[in-house]
Amino acid sequence: MTILEIIIIAIVEAMDCFAVSIATGLSKSGIKYSRAMLQAVSFGVFQGCMTLLGYFLGCFAERWFNIVGTPIACAILCILGCRMIWGAVHGDAGEEEGEQIAAKNLTIANILLLSLATSIDAFAVGISFAFMNVNMVLATSAIAFASFAMGVIGYEMGRHAAKRFKTKIPEFIAGIILIAIGVKMFV
Repeated sequence: MTILEIIIIAIVEAMDCFAVSIATGLSKSGIKYSRAMLQAVSFGVFQGCMTLLGYFLGCFAERWFNIVGTPIACAILCILGCRMIWGAVHGDAGEEEGEQIAAKNLTIANILLLSLATSIDAFAVGISFAFMNVNMVLATSAIAFASFAMGVIGYEMGRHAAKRFKTKIPEFIAGIILIAIGVKMFV
């Protein structure tokens, strides 16, 4: 596999992280920048580790992944998306209170769940790498770095877009984005 092919795969694998980070930026304008960076680092670590895990488990894990992994990732993203939509529709706190609530919603547990859900595809890619001649150090590093970078860029784009909207529409859209990613993974 060429370096260009590895870079393309890394960018494609990072697109879910990008979309989820945009959703986070849209819905969580009051979070600390350190939480957004933690989310981006978590995306990179999970993407890289899941790629390696898939590589090492190879054919054995392929059957389990196809049966169980995708529905679990879909469910996680859909539940988090529904929670965002619920908060947008039924959240009647004041603007300052709302930002404090938003900051509390990007917990370590939520970051880890989002990281796990977005890295299921990387697991499948790792399985496919087990049957190819791939430089795993380069591939894993490229996927981890691209996921981190897309996490930072996506959050910034979402945060800047959320500042332009003074309604709950961005949070509603963010929930729809997460649900759409989950459904796309399932289909």
